[in-house]
Amino acid sequence: MTINASIQVVPLTKTADAFPVIDSAILLIQNSGLKCSVGAFETTLEGEYEKVQQVLRQVQDFCYAQKEIQFLIYTKYHVCGGENITVESKTSKFRNEPDFNL
Repeated sequence: MTINASIQVVPLTKTADAFPVIDSAILLIQNSGLKCSVGAFETTLEGEYEKVQQVLRQVQDFCYAQKEIQFLIYTKYHVCGGENITVESKTSKFRNEPDFNL
């Protein structure tokens, strides 16, 4: 079954040192082959349950390997063993809204 998960990696270090590590964690997700969406606070993944679990574990292992930095890692899952959970099914009704311009 398809699930959604989000992960937020928060390095407890100076901002200048944090962004390269965050970028590397995002790159791991982007190279996984799963659908993903990078947001301002977290990255959302979509895929088969086992594959999503595997990719999230890779990100956590990557963070653990950074011996000089402490991390807070927040994950959220939306699962239902009996049906596919897709980002599109949850967000499509909002697609016709005006773009949010920063």
